[in-house]
Amino acid sequence: MRRCQTPASMSLSKLLTLSLIAGLPCTALAAAPAFESRTCAAGPQRVNARCGVVYVPENPAQRHGRKIGLNVIVLPALDGARPKHAQYDLEGGPGFAATDFVDFYAGEGAPYRAHRDIVLADMRGTGASNPLRCAGLEERAKRQPGAPMYPRDLVAECAQQSRVASDPAQYTTAAATADVEAIRRALGYEQLDLNAISYGTTLALRYIAEYPRRVRSAVFMGTVPASKTPPRFHAAAADAALAALIAECAADTGCTARFGDTAANLAAARARVSEASDLTAATFMERVRTALYAPVTRVKLPAALAHAAHGDFRDFTAPGQQRVFADGLYLSITCAESFPFFDVDAAVAQARATSFGAYRLEAQRAACASWSTGPRDARLLLEPESDVPALFLAGALDPVAPADWAGEAARRFTRGRVVIAPHGAHVFDGLSGLDTCLDATIIRFFDTANARGLDDSCFNDMRPPSFGVDP
Repeated sequence: MRRCQTPASMSLSKLLTLSLIAGLPCTALAAAPAFESRTCAAGPQRVNARCGVVYVPENPAQRHGRKIGLNVIVLPALDGARPKHAQYDLEGGPGFAATDFVDFYAGEGAPYRAHRDIVLADMRGTGASNPLRCAGLEERAKRQPGAPMYPRDLVAECAQQSRVASDPAQYTTAAATADVEAIRRALGYEQLDLNAISYGTTLALRYIAEYPRRVRSAVFMGTVPASKTPPRFHAAAADAALAALIAECAADTGCTARFGDTAANLAAARARVSEASDLTAATFMERVRTALYAPVTRVKLPAALAHAAHGDFRDFTAPGQQRVFADGLYLSITCAESFPFFDVDAAVAQARATSFGAYRLEAQRAACASWSTGPRDARLLLEPESDVPALFLAGALDPVAPADWAGEAARRFTRGRVVIAPHGAHVFDGLSGLDTCLDATIIRFFDTANARGLDDSCFNDMRPPSFGVDP
């Protein structure tokens, strides 16, 4: 390990201090990152938030190189305490901004803040943290919601534009992990309670591996270990979730009476999609796949497929999610951390045997040909044993991260526990009991940092709305 050079002008007191901490790497002696306050926007202002920026090196190996600002909002504990630990949310995608949830914690999510601060920090490349967005892709998605994903010309255009003011190769899980630690240090918390979802769980697992003593507890929802980074398993996971939906509707007399045979409707819709809409069979199935993500959209699929079987594809050509998504960040992560770590040709062959085919894999592989990535991350698949108290929440109907992935990850946590919601999907939106069961359980866990003592029976009582009915 390289030692720090001591300047000849250093004072005796500083030399004595260094002698006491000899053996620490130079990075440990560097100045602590700082939180630079900024005026909050209207939303955070109404909850007395602290808003600001933490500057970090874009390239962690070049500490004196270009800096990027990480957008941070801290919502203080409602009891006025100054806790030594804080809840730190890690958002999914990768590509969504954590600060999108200010309004949640200002309203129905306020109980989370009863005794702890909430830290919402946009991961590098998302939100207001030097976002890697693709204007051409976003504009096309608005004009043509059913257009094929990642057309080569627009991906190449985005790659060229991103390189003007950024180095896309530096937008990785490893760099984001270092950013979380920089923000923790800048805000002065001794430990963090990680609240992670989807890709955020990938980042949480890496942070725990790199900084185990800085994590007090962790909640994982829709667990995605680094070895399962998308889109390798998208088709197979969605195929299982679709089969479950078809079987569930077939067993529900109300569903079959109103919408008929869901499997037959799906086949009829695929047969006529190209002639009756601007969709292709592949883009249509991608729309079906994304509808499986949440109970609130999943229960509408039998009705939508019944309409489509008769030539009405409006349910599948309407604009998709309204949250801003940083496609460039998504490509930076998946092109560097997914495709180099598995046999893509074998995965394509396996995907083609499913209802969804290899469309997603092939589209992203083509996009990655235009995208800059850095060297292979030797620590990406690091899976150490951990004694961090951990609660793994999984949906039995998850079309992205099957529940057994949570079980695999939890086995490495000596104080971990898996809770499976029978009607949950990748997220639980639309289920009953979101506040009285899901949120209440997570809050109790963060209060106690003890997963073993939780009563999780309420998850069996969480129910979706009826098929075809808005919640």
